[in-house]
Amino acid sequence: MKKISLLLLSLFIISCETTSLDKKLEIIPEPKKEIIYEPEEEIITTNEEPKIDFKDFSGIKGFQSKKLTSLVSEYGDLNFSKYEKYYEFHRYNAENCRIFVQNNASDKKIIHITIFNFEKNKFYKKYSRDACQ
Repeated sequence: MKKISLLLLSLFIISCETTSLDKKLEIIPEPKKEIIYEPEEEIITTNEEPKIDFKDFSGIKGFQSKKLTSLVSEYGDLNFSKYEKYYEFHRYNAENCRIFVQNNASDKKIIHITIFNFEKNKFYKKYSRDACQ
């Protein structure tokens, strides 16, 4: 009998606690969403194909043993660069070829230039636009 009365008492206490929690909870309304400004999209239609300006990298092998700044001044910014402790690695995208440039991190002199055609999986000693198309 003691167990049953203890069980009923505990159920009564638990039920009182849960009803008191329900009364304390308030539902907070969601804030109103208001669009202040929404720009209109301009749709441009032309029949012209976009012009792609490809650089002529035919003289790039001549920059070996020169400073990296001279290469950048001639061909523009590099497409990708990775800096390590002793060496830096850079890349130019040239149609289907990638031109990889490696230089010393301390004096910025170019150590090696590699020309790789990623579609044909071939390395070239000299850049040729015909080979990279």
